[in-house]
Amino acid sequence: MPAHAVLGLVALLLSVLAALTALVYVAAPRARRTMRWPVVIAGVLAMAAIAFAGGTGTTLLTAVESLGSAGEVAAAQAHGHGSDALTTSVFLLLASTLATVWGPLRPARPAGGTAARWWAAVVGVLAAATLVSAAVVLGAALEAVTAGNPAWQVG
Repeated sequence: MPAHAVLGLVALLLSVLAALTALVYVAAPRARRTMRWPVVIAGVLAMAAIAFAGGTGTTLLTAVESLGSAGEVAAAQAHGHGSDALTTSVFLLLASTLATVWGPLRPARPAGGTAARWWAAVVGVLAAATLVSAAVVLGAALEAVTAGNPAWQVG
């Protein structure tokens, strides 16, 4: 099994965890004091895992492009493009989370206010985008894995 399969799964799981903790952070003001560090740590770990998975993914993509069929190459490239979208959404989620947990949505700040509502919406949208991107990347990864194995073809 290629290292990318394991690292990619870890990156995917950490990305989903980062998105879910961010959603809890913005949706439950009473939980912000206890969720502040978990949301930051989940985001940082997700970005680190994505960086490692991306490095191994590039190596695997090069091997598939040189040895794989046209279908395998197309599926692997589609997975790579989806991974780029996930990387972008996790990066933006982490940046917005870092800006808010010590800013407009910090635990000691009173709830409400235009800035707090705006930032909560931004973080919420980015968390949702991360969840959607994770689902797309997972689907593309499964397609890339099954593209070269006739036993796994459906239909």
